[in-house]
Amino acid sequence: MHFEFVGKDLELMKSLKYDPDLKPNYESIKGCLIWKDERSDDLSPDAYHIVSSLFVARSLLHQGLSLENHPIDPELCKKLWAAAQQQISEWPGFKRLMLSAEDKDYFEDQIARAERADL
Repeated sequence: MHFEFVGKDLELMKSLKYDPDLKPNYESIKGCLIWKDERSDDLSPDAYHIVSSLFVARSLLHQGLSLENHPIDPELCKKLWAAAQQQISEWPGFKRLMLSAEDKDYFEDQIARAERADL
């Protein structure tokens, strides 16, 4: 798997600015929270895949787990996370590793709703 952003994708990711006033949205397919300042709509499919993987990895942290708890490939998850921290260290998503009480309640509520919908 390709771990790095290149060209225009790297520029787009580095241009993202953290907005502490934003509220998250729950992405039910990925099971994670996403804030609007964490991705660009103009990313290539490869870059979008990397960002999506970062969202899933961060979701583990939001659940009180670690990257080691990735259900499919913990080693790949850790490599991707480390590469992103080096390449896009100012990514807004890295500023949200801990949830506020309000965001945590929202996240837990959304997970519960998704679990009920699966029944």
